[in-house]
Amino acid sequence: MRKLKSIFKKIKNPVLPFFFVGCICIIVFVPIIAASINIKKSEAHSSELTVLNIWQIDGFEGGKGSRATFLQNIGNAFYESYGAYTTVTTLTADAARENLKAGIIPDLISYAAGMYGLENFISGKNPFYSWCNGGYCLLSTADSADFSDVTAENTVINEGTGNLSAAAAMFCGLNGAAFEKPTGAYVKLINNKFKYMLGTQRDIFRLKTRGVAFSIKPITQFNDLYQNISVTAKETKRRNISESFILYLAEHTKEITKLGLMCANTKLYDDEMSVMENIKYEFTLKTPVSESIKKEIDFAIENNDIKKLKILFN
Repeated sequence: MRKLKSIFKKIKNPVLPFFFVGCICIIVFVPIIAASINIKKSEAHSSELTVLNIWQIDGFEGGKGSRATFLQNIGNAFYESYGAYTTVTTLTADAARENLKAGIIPDLISYAAGMYGLENFISGKNPFYSWCNGGYCLLSTADSADFSDVTAENTVINEGTGNLSAAAAMFCGLNGAAFEKPTGAYVKLINNKFKYMLGTQRDIFRLKTRGVAFSIKPITQFNDLYQNISVTAKETKRRNISESFILYLAEHTKEITKLGLMCANTKLYDDEMSVMENIKYEFTLKTPVSESIKKEIDFAIENNDIKKLKILFN
């Protein structure tokens, strides 16, 4: 300080000392103020950050790839446009129901048609959106297959993983046909244990990967292979962002080929899968259901009551 006073005494211009003091203040205090502003901006950004929690429940075999990974990739792109992050968690239907009962509720749930236990948790403007779907089909690797001789005796049913393949078999008149686990049914078909298999789009991709020649006949009588998504967020802001996510997902239907699945009213394929697209089904199950309705469906299937199924699926 003595040196500074000595310097100021030698300066004849009375304004200059104040100039130097101002410069020193700028050098010292401006970085501190700037740092403070940046901290406040960072805190504000942190407080405004939204992370959508999405549950993915697989209720039927896809074609290929992971639906959870697909949704996460859509979510990553969604952040670039909307500034909201997403985290996608894969759960079984039972685990999802237990979490919901415990009060653990995500912002969105992606689930297969026929899922029960959601009726009291859906909160969006629309109950659900079917963002992709599969379909049933008859398949054969036989040279002479024209599907005119399909019977319960020469057909094996891919029982699937949670879907209503037994209902599909009933609608096709295949009561009494043998049921096998997904891979088991496919193996028996290619080993000529059965001439035909009632399967899904997943089996088309299995056969394509195997490199064998095959024929396809889509099942038009019934379909329940729909992947839905519903908003379950309680808070208004999160609910609105969740609905924006569904709209964003709907804008990316062309990318569903990565999953080997289809999307209603959209042409995606020009190969074997093309015959599976945009089918008008006689009966469908697209919606989530109550536990009581699910029991009615299961009871009708167990008792081969196709009249009851037609009422339930109408």
